[in-house]
Amino acid sequence: MNPPSVHARPPDPDHHLPAADDDAGALRYPIKDAPASGGTHAIAAGITWLRMPLPWSLDHINLYLIDEGDSWSLIDSGVRSDEAIALWRDLFANQLQGRPISRMIVTHHHPDHLGLAGWVAEQFKAPILASRSAYLLARSLLLDVRDEAPAEALDFARRTGFTEAMIEKIRLGGWGNFNQVVWPLPIGYQRMAGGDRLSLGGTSWHLIETAGHAPGHISLYSPDRKILISGDQVLPRISSNVSVYPTEPDGNPLDEWLTGLARLRALPDDTLVLPSHNEPFYGLRARLDALIHKHVSRLNGVVALCEKPATAIDIFPALFRRRVRGMEFSMAAGEAVAHLHFLLALGVVSRTVEDGVARFQRKADYDETAVRKKLDQITEQERNAAPWAA
Repeated sequence: MNPPSVHARPPDPDHHLPAADDDAGALRYPIKDAPASGGTHAIAAGITWLRMPLPWSLDHINLYLIDEGDSWSLIDSGVRSDEAIALWRDLFANQLQGRPISRMIVTHHHPDHLGLAGWVAEQFKAPILASRSAYLLARSLLLDVRDEAPAEALDFARRTGFTEAMIEKIRLGGWGNFNQVVWPLPIGYQRMAGGDRLSLGGTSWHLIETAGHAPGHISLYSPDRKILISGDQVLPRISSNVSVYPTEPDGNPLDEWLTGLARLRALPDDTLVLPSHNEPFYGLRARLDALIHKHVSRLNGVVALCEKPATAIDIFPALFRRRVRGMEFSMAAGEAVAHLHFLLALGVVSRTVEDGVARFQRKADYDETAVRKKLDQITEQERNAAPWAA
């Protein structure tokens, strides 16, 4: 892999923050033992839980096979690697009961979810289903490979607070490692969009589109079965990375992600959640509330560190429990910028840019309840905006 970069997706695409502990006793895990890499476990009638390895600190991804009678629909594919392909070949030969994969469904564009979607589609001549944002972004990233990082990326790093030595390392590290972990994709795909329905395993599933962690992220919910295939939007033990990248340097993805959490809160609390990492669980609302509460705390911690002008790197202590180093650094910086942009949009901090470096400072008339009020507002606006939750 390349040295640390500020590419749209660094080497570890789903680096996650430590989880909030507030909900530790509120979640229930119906299956105690996860499948081994390349192994399967029946999780509900017609739904098989499959686990594949990842070559990062987060070392696994959950995939789901939906029984279509004479074939299977597959949700997410795992990352492109020789190990994963070998495991898939064994699964095809020994665990799919001689039935093909008829649809390759992708929750979002990150390599651990999309990495082998093109390869699986090739094996079975199966269509890939994804949101427009996810598919077109993935195809763009596959093509964007350069010997040196572009000037915009270097400017973004400088604005974030990187030292000149770190910026030079980014420049020389090249740009574009997406094609190392993602198999080439076909030109065409079948579009999924939030608000639409998709028939899987003889059941109608509502498509819930969110953003923040990834553009056009699709979760699938079955009201009849009270099952949510959540992708990375909500996870039981870790919190999804939400970052600003050079591709949208003034974005406010944290607002989008928190809005997505509030949207899911309209689902019944006895929903079985099938996440992309960790284990399936019950206790959706408790988990959502814990994540929202944790972000209120983190955002207020960021505000406290902005008493004097602070860069994104200066606020790391409010967000991370341990020292950030190596390939995690650019991910952490993007996450810090996301928190600052949320506060900037809220009017809690101001921003100045001098010598290419952005610094944020708490406003003198700062309302200590502003963050909590904003998240209460988001929750209320989403409460009745989800007909699929009825």
